[in-house]
Amino acid sequence: MLSNQPDPDEFKILIVDDTPANVEVLQKTLEVEGYNISVALSGEKALTIASRFMPDLILLDIMMEGMDGYETCRRLKADPQTTDAPIIFISARNDIQDVVEGFNQGGVDYIVKPFKSDEVLVRVRTHLQIHSLKKQREALIQELEKKNRDLVSLNELKNKFLGIAAHDIRNPLSSIKGFIELLALSRDTFSPKEHDEMLQLISKSVNEVLGMVDDLLDISVIESGKLKLDLSLGDMASLLKERIQINYGHARGKGISIHEDIMEVGPTVFDRNRMAQVLDNLISNAIKYSPLESNVFIELRDENGGTRIRIRDEGEGIRLEDQQQIFAGFQKLGARPTGGEKSTGLGLAIVKSIVDSHRGRIEVQSEVGKGSTFEVALPELEMPDYKI
Repeated sequence: MLSNQPDPDEFKILIVDDTPANVEVLQKTLEVEGYNISVALSGEKALTIASRFMPDLILLDIMMEGMDGYETCRRLKADPQTTDAPIIFISARNDIQDVVEGFNQGGVDYIVKPFKSDEVLVRVRTHLQIHSLKKQREALIQELEKKNRDLVSLNELKNKFLGIAAHDIRNPLSSIKGFIELLALSRDTFSPKEHDEMLQLISKSVNEVLGMVDDLLDISVIESGKLKLDLSLGDMASLLKERIQINYGHARGKGISIHEDIMEVGPTVFDRNRMAQVLDNLISNAIKYSPLESNVFIELRDENGGTRIRIRDEGEGIRLEDQQQIFAGFQKLGARPTGGEKSTGLGLAIVKSIVDSHRGRIEVQSEVGKGSTFEVALPELEMPDYKI
């Protein structure tokens, strides 16, 4: 909806005339309304002042020494900074050809001298109102175009969600359904051990689906700009050790050794749950993309008052072209999990958004055939000064 007419002092008017007496009369006429006035006593000065003053309206004399009003108008209209400012010619020339020429050069109105103050004020008010409405219209168009772009982006995101749901989530759900039907139909034919193994497979498939759904929900929150942090003082070393322990079973199942080099750092301001996501993702990725019987190295350091976390694996590495897009969402890159693990391709996009929200940075260094190193650097934050 268009806003009300702005206050007069919000409008800027440039008077261009090489006769000081004419300028004084116009200035006194307009100051009654409270307009913000600037003056140029030549066409050349008008060009310089206008690009800095950015007037909402220009009152321009035609007969001036040096650059006349027509040429001044042409140049003002040719400058992207002043092209939209409406120009009213004020001149003693009253021939119809002069009036037509004024409109041809880009003027919006023409006032003949000697003028009446009431006439000037009415015409100035009218063109300022038109100019204001045009600006509001342009702002609304830009806002509408942005919303349309956002809708297109959200629609693309929705389609990607549906694609993942149809492909990646369907497979584990089918497995769950199959195992449940098998257990129900053949309850008496399985040994307790076989029964437990099937339940474990069902549990694994359920966890895969939950992980995918969590990723989809998180990326939806991030894409909508609604990611919020619950900051508090915490012990990063303790959190890192906890997440290593949680991922230990995954590493053990692949015969991977985790080597910890964790320095005790001072209390740090961070969102514990979100940073747990970051660490889980990076640690599980290191394990996921590492060959059997290899090593993962995890390091925590206090660096320049901040915190640095490094996680290095001995996997196949990441191609240079993949490194350029590794933190974007929905990426299926060249490297593949070594144990058949599932992935939505959203994890690192979520990680980067969380790290960015902490005003930190995340980087990757990798060489094909020699493994990858992910480094997270978090700055020192102060609770009272840091707002999301």
